[in-house]
Amino acid sequence: MLICDTHADTPWSMIDPDHNPSVPFDVLREHLTQSPSDVRVQAQALFAGTDGPEVCREVVRRELNALDALKKQGWRQVRDLSEALPGEANYLLTIEGCEVFLDDVDRVDLFADLGVRVAALTWNNPNGLCHPALSGVKDGLTPLGRQMVKRMRERHMAVDVSHLNMRGMFDLVEDGGKPPMASHSCVYSLCRHARNLTDDQLRALFEAGGFVGVNFFPGFLSEDGVADINRVIDHMAYMCDLGGENCVGFGSDFDGIDGWPEGLRNAGDVPKLVDGLLKRGFGKELTEKIAGLNFKNYLERL
Repeated sequence: MLICDTHADTPWSMIDPDHNPSVPFDVLREHLTQSPSDVRVQAQALFAGTDGPEVCREVVRRELNALDALKKQGWRQVRDLSEALPGEANYLLTIEGCEVFLDDVDRVDLFADLGVRVAALTWNNPNGLCHPALSGVKDGLTPLGRQMVKRMRERHMAVDVSHLNMRGMFDLVEDGGKPPMASHSCVYSLCRHARNLTDDQLRALFEAGGFVGVNFFPGFLSEDGVADINRVIDHMAYMCDLGGENCVGFGSDFDGIDGWPEGLRNAGDVPKLVDGLLKRGFGKELTEKIAGLNFKNYLERL
């Protein structure tokens, strides 16, 4: 089975000075290779940080070096999910925070050439392209943001709306271009957090042919901050009921969260989520779609 996770922050965790070296990362090579018959693909994000362009440049350089270290351990970078191999630690390169482009549209090409297939326009901080959901700002994309999006689409790079504010997301859906995705987001109706997506947002994404990877952070899954595998599945079921059967998948946020659903402590537990979908009655075909085929098909639409 193809099993894809559309967001993890392992490269940042590897260079984070506050990371406790005695604590293992949420995503390890052995987590992805434990089942020789499964094709596991883990998206790995280059996090831009919040300290301005010069610091951002250095952060990204160090994160790329960290990914080079993973390659030496046997990880394989793929640019298309058809390149992923069973029993291997396959990863897809993504971006969290388009400050990495340094307000220069031509730098989209540089990162596309490195194999980046998904880029989130912002994190929790405003930048020259857009505003984050947590800001409360109701303005949409800036003119520079629209230019960046145009070039990203030309380079078959998905525009990621996780962390983006509502108006910015609707700008992307309504402009008639290639559909955006949310790499790690949950349902606002099930947990009223500003980072989550409303029913209107979800319907718009699904109708446009976009994609949503469900985040595993308990604070986005339940308002009391307590969650288990079944609560993750609740969010997937809700999205499917809104028309997302072909547009929903996994977006763990591993190595970027400090709390985990019971039973989903790291990437090695993700097959338990697949089993949970089957036990809930999703059926083999829909379970395979959510596990990975929906994301594969989405990337092929770009």
